[in-house]
Amino acid sequence: MGFVSGIFGRMESTAPKSASVRHRVLWDGDCAFCGRAARWCQRKDIRGRLELIAYQEAPSPPMTDALRLACAGALHVVRRDGQVLRAGRALLFAFGELGYPRTARLFARRPLIWAVEIVYFGVARNRQLLSRLLFRGEADG
Repeated sequence: MGFVSGIFGRMESTAPKSASVRHRVLWDGDCAFCGRAARWCQRKDIRGRLELIAYQEAPSPPMTDALRLACAGALHVVRRDGQVLRAGRALLFAFGELGYPRTARLFARRPLIWAVEIVYFGVARNRQLLSRLLFRGEADG
């Protein structure tokens, strides 16, 4: 089931159990910043634990109208067991699956998780601006 058993607590599952053997990471396919992050994750996912899908192209299930609306504002992970993680917690889960479980466990603890969520939402809210500033003049890809 992965490294996070129990550290994120019980979260509401909005999707039925996934038939996928991988966890689904739903990211914003219209965002250059998100695309770069997704490509980085694909390169790091040497064990093939994550299925990265632009939420705009995600199949139903697991995609629902409510999940689609939520994905427009934050990264989401639909775990194999159907549990849905969002924002900073989704990011930490993905890091753990990519081979950084100690880091993910450390930052999942209070009060660090609060800082992760604040930084996550700051970056998410300003991702278009960050793309222009960080990747000015670079071809996306």
